[in-house]
Amino acid sequence: MQKLDVFAVLREAWDLTRQNLNPLLGASLLTFAILVACAMVLVQIYASMQGLDLTDAEQLQQAMQPIQLVLVILLAPFEASLAYMGWRRATGQDTSLTMLFRSFAMALPLALIALVTAVLVNLGLALLILPGVYLMAVLSQANLYYLFHQGSPMKAMIDSAKVVHGQLFAVITLYSAMIAIMMLAMIPMGLGLVLAIPMFFHMKGVLFRELFPELSPDAPVEATPEANDNARSDSHFEA
Repeated sequence: MQKLDVFAVLREAWDLTRQNLNPLLGASLLTFAILVACAMVLVQIYASMQGLDLTDAEQLQQAMQPIQLVLVILLAPFEASLAYMGWRRATGQDTSLTMLFRSFAMALPLALIALVTAVLVNLGLALLILPGVYLMAVLSQANLYYLFHQGSPMKAMIDSAKVVHGQLFAVITLYSAMIAIMMLAMIPMGLGLVLAIPMFFHMKGVLFRELFPELSPDAPVEATPEANDNARSDSHFEA
């Protein structure tokens, strides 16, 4: 595999964003609204069960701690769907807002991937920082990879990590650039996030297409019995 052209990936992600903000913008806003609503309800329930006063900053923080884990689980299928929509745009396929909910059939394994990734990354960051950055990069495509291959979540994490490892520097550079763009986008009262968030998922889609070209709809497939058997046996995400 050739080395990724970081600037070409960012440029294509920006072009896709300029051409059409929807449905990624609408899907991102809907995801945000759902998560905020769930967080508010869960915090209220937990606070009432524990007798916490949410007007007190310290007790509010105490109420939020267990809810963060729940939000990671809730976010997992949404994040996978947003990345999948970015990949479809990057491969010239139609996307729609309804695709945001197509990953919910695989919510449990996607949540497991998100939880294991979060634990490993936090451990890595706590140890020497660099191991956490490495794990964050190599596991960044695991959820989208799982949508195509399904099966074992752990196998999806390992298999995708092997591919990303081969392009490690480019992947870290891309995510670092997007973090910088996100931070800049927040300066004008967060208005720039209207462009930055769809661009992030377009970037993920373009990156996934480049890392796993065999999954693209126009990828060449050898007409051999072995290839046909593999095609029949593979489990692919349909949206």
